[in-house]
Amino acid sequence: MSQVVNFEVTPREEFGKNAAGRARRSGYVPAVVYGGGREPQGVLVDPRLIESVMHSERGLNTLIHLKIGEHELKRMVLIREVQRHPVTERVTHADFVRVEMDKKIEVAIPVHIIGTAPGVKSEGGMLELVNRAVFVRCLPGDIPDFVEVDVSELHNNQHIEARDVALPAGIELAAHPNDVIVTILGKQAEEAKPAAEAEAAPAAAEPAAKPAGGKSGGKAEGKKD
Repeated sequence: MSQVVNFEVTPREEFGKNAAGRARRSGYVPAVVYGGGREPQGVLVDPRLIESVMHSERGLNTLIHLKIGEHELKRMVLIREVQRHPVTERVTHADFVRVEMDKKIEVAIPVHIIGTAPGVKSEGGMLELVNRAVFVRCLPGDIPDFVEVDVSELHNNQHIEARDVALPAGIELAAHPNDVIVTILGKQAEEAKPAAEAEAAPAAAEPAAKPAGGKSGGKAEGKKD
C-alpha cells in the first residue's frame, strides 16, 4: 500500500479573480477536485500542504486522503497539476484528480539507473538518460516509488526501451514499448551531436516577426483563478 497523506480543505463558495485574490491573501489557494464520474468541486487549500507533497520523495504520485469541509466527505486523490506565479514561484492553483482504489490509473514512475555500462567504463561512451520516467498502469495503492533500469550489459550505441524495463508484479506498461529510456552514445555520436546543434543555432537565433500593431502582450499569471 502506498503511503497516504491527509489534507483538510474548505469548499469554495466564491469564484472569480477577486475571490481568488482574497483567498490567496488569507493564506489559501483555489483548487479544483475532478474526475471519478462526478462533478468538479472548487475548494481552498493551504499551499504549504501542496509544497510538502511536491518536495516529497513520491511527489505527484503521493496518495492524498482529502477531507472536504465539516461533513467528513473524504476522497482519495492525486495532485494532477500545480500552477505557480511566474516570478515568486508560489503556488497559485492546484488540480486534484479523484481515484478509486480498485481501478487502475496511469502514472509516470521515476527511473533509477543501476549498474555500470561497459560502454561507459571501457569503451569511452557516454550514458544519456532519454526518459527520466516511464508511464505505467496500476492500482493507486500499488504505485511504485521508482523502477530500476540495469545498464550493466549496455555497450556503445545500444539502448534500453520501455518494453525492456522489469516492472513489479501487477504493474503494466502504459508507455509506447519502443520509447527509449537510456542509451550509450559512442564517441562518434558524441562528436556529431555538438556539430548538429551548432548548425541549428543560426536558424534559432533569427529574430521573430513583429506581431501586428507592433506591440506584444504581457505574460499572464495563469488561466485559472
